[in-house]
Order: sequence, then C-alpha cells, then structure tokens
Amino acid sequence: MKHNRKIEDLLLILLVFVLVMLGGCQTSLSKRASTVTEAPAEAVGACEFVGPVFGTSQWGMNAAPTGIVNSKNEAREQAYQLGATHVVWQAEVGAWTSSVVGRAYKCVV
Repeated sequence: MKHNRKIEDLLLILLVFVLVMLGGCQTSLSKRASTVTEAPAEAVGACEFVGPVFGTSQWGMNAAPTGIVNSKNEAREQAYQLGATHVVWQAEVGAWTSSVVGRAYKCVV
C-alpha cells in the first residue's frame, strides 16, 4: 500500500507541474495588434469591412481557454495587417484544438 501512495503522490506532483506549465503557454499580443478592439456586430454598422480573420492554436480540451486567447491574438494580428480597428468574432471553437473566425472592420473614430 505504501508503494501505491508514493505513485499517487508523484502523479499529483506531475499533474500540478503540467498545469503550471500550461498556464504559462499563452501567447502575447503585439502592441500594434492590441490597437484592434473586439466589438459586437452592432458597433461596426458604419465601419468598412476589410476582410475575414482566422486564428488557430494547438491548445485544446482542458487548455481550450488558453487556446482561444492564442487564436484571438493571431486573428487580431491579421486584422491589424488589414488596417482594421475592430474585429467581430463569429465563431470560437475549443475542442481538440482551438480556433476563432472573425470579421475585421476599419472604423473612423
């Protein structure tokens, strides 16, 4: 029985280590892309549509929230490259992998 307890303790330590490492795997958004604002569809009615944007991440399942953030960061980088000021998310999927689809708009503020 003592042997099983040691294995359980080691597995718990390993699990904690993996969770801590997963928490640190979120990508950061560039200063340029941070100027692209997330907006609801009704807020961009008077704006110019500049193109679709997509983002994907290998993080999924239990790490899907991190994967969604990474995917949105990738899509906001694309939106910035298109000259967008705002992005409206159309879909977010966090399954085996994570992905987002959005529409980028240039709004005169």
